[in-house]
Amino acid sequence: MAFSDELVSMSPSRTRQDVLKGIANLTRFLDIKNNTDFHEILLRWLKKKEIKWRLNVKSNNYEISNKITIEAVLKNINTLPQKYKTFALFVLVSGLRTTEAKEAFNNHDKLCRDGVMELFWDRNTKKTNAVYCHPLLHDRINDKVSSSRITKNLHSKHLGCEIRYLRKLNYTINATKIDPLLAEFMQGRRGNVSQRHYFLPMMNEHKKKWIKIWNNVLE
Repeated sequence: MAFSDELVSMSPSRTRQDVLKGIANLTRFLDIKNNTDFHEILLRWLKKKEIKWRLNVKSNNYEISNKITIEAVLKNINTLPQKYKTFALFVLVSGLRTTEAKEAFNNHDKLCRDGVMELFWDRNTKKTNAVYCHPLLHDRINDKVSSSRITKNLHSKHLGCEIRYLRKLNYTINATKIDPLLAEFMQGRRGNVSQRHYFLPMMNEHKKKWIKIWNNVLE
């Protein structure tokens, strides 16, 4: 069952835990016997697919992706106070993690250059490269937000989903309508500081298309 759609779609349960433990033990055995890296590859794959080992998982992105549309999320965002409406839209179009988005939003004037924010932050296993700043939001980012107020104003009961789900929506749009490689780079999944000379020209190349696509979303 390793690396299968069947494993991805299994609901969190004791059965799935037993399956995960079985696969993990098998890959460890194969690695020791054959000097392979199956277990490390498995762990990276589980993380990418957001398959959790614990049972008390709050939400399943693969389930809610079929239930929550971007139109519904935008409708909820439109009801937020203006500052947090702007911040929520910034999270959506940038695809940054919440803490990263807060830092970029609060330091927007220092970081934004010609519609591109070069961040290149490295926090343990979390990496951030560069993202676009949409022209429709650029002039509206003139205030700062705090973690406590973000938690209060962008709670799932107001947003209709957890704020981290906006990152999933961002990736889906960028990967399907622009370029999968660029989408992974902007989410910190591919590339690093040494590769910026390869990826940043891609951002300039796709910038007009990105603005046009997200114009349709924001308008």
